[in-house]
Amino acid sequence: MSPYEPAARIRALLEKWAARRVVLGAQVFHRHGGEVNEIAVGEAAPGVTATPDVVGRVYCANKSVLAVAAGVASREGLIGLDDPVARFFGDCAPSMSAVTVADLLGHTSGLPTALHKSTGSLEERARRIVASGSRQSGPARYNAQSAAAVLGSVLERAYGLPLADVVDEKVARPLALRDLALVPRPHQQYVPLHRRDGGMRFVPVVDEDLGLHPANPGQAGVSTASDLGRLHADVVDSLRGEGKLLDRPAAERLCAMNATVQLHDLGARSWGLGVQRDLHQGILGEGWSPRTFGHIGTSPRRIVVLHAADPESGRVMVLRLFSVAETNDRCVRELTALR
Repeated sequence: MSPYEPAARIRALLEKWAARRVVLGAQVFHRHGGEVNEIAVGEAAPGVTATPDVVGRVYCANKSVLAVAAGVASREGLIGLDDPVARFFGDCAPSMSAVTVADLLGHTSGLPTALHKSTGSLEERARRIVASGSRQSGPARYNAQSAAAVLGSVLERAYGLPLADVVDEKVARPLALRDLALVPRPHQQYVPLHRRDGGMRFVPVVDEDLGLHPANPGQAGVSTASDLGRLHADVVDSLRGEGKLLDRPAAERLCAMNATVQLHDLGARSWGLGVQRDLHQGILGEGWSPRTFGHIGTSPRRIVVLHAADPESGRVMVLRLFSVAETNDRCVRELTALR
């Protein structure tokens, strides 16, 4: 590999950061110009070498996985993206009757973000949200949990399967994604996120894995950067009519501009259905087109997972950082600017 190729420069920069303990370690999937590179640098946990097959949590970036599952269900005729939620639930609060599947995906449902979060099952949590949910007025706001819980239950009802099986059978298996799952499988080498303590040692983030629960699909999900990269590459291919999971209309609907959504301290951001549409503005480095879509996973407000896919160039980059620090967002901008 030429030292001037993007993947070589990405690896070199990550190795420098790992040596200086700026990051504990990282995984990267990079596809550009027909070449695919899988990169793993540093450690996934203290004493555990980072390899391409180490599994970590996806955080909020799992919403793009759920979006693809909804797109597959739409292609198969089981749901419509404009179907009202009331179609799938018998006991629906009046304020919820007009909420659609697209609203759940695009953060325009108006639901508070963390309704019934202590409920034990996804089915029960979604049922309670739909039966009692009240839509908030004002601008659309990013919904980390409640909307994804209802969407997950819609997919369960559409397929008659637990959501974990829907993700496995309809998203992971067709692309031979061995490590993409809703929750960690017994055979997977899963590692929690780490941070530096006062002595500059890397230690696990406290309670980091509490979000890995089937009733919280909007923040659950585990994968490698490689599997997430192949998933997003297939969406890019689907936009050209060449993907395996989605037909072109479904892919275009997911990736089209849908609404402006207030995204925490990042302010008003452009959103599609399950994907962010303006990553090129302040999140990624230079060189990505305005058509770029993807998602970020944060802990708590620092990027630890990034999906970025540019339909114009065909470039796809998925990054996982195995540690969180104030410098993470700057690291993401620097890495994604390498070309």
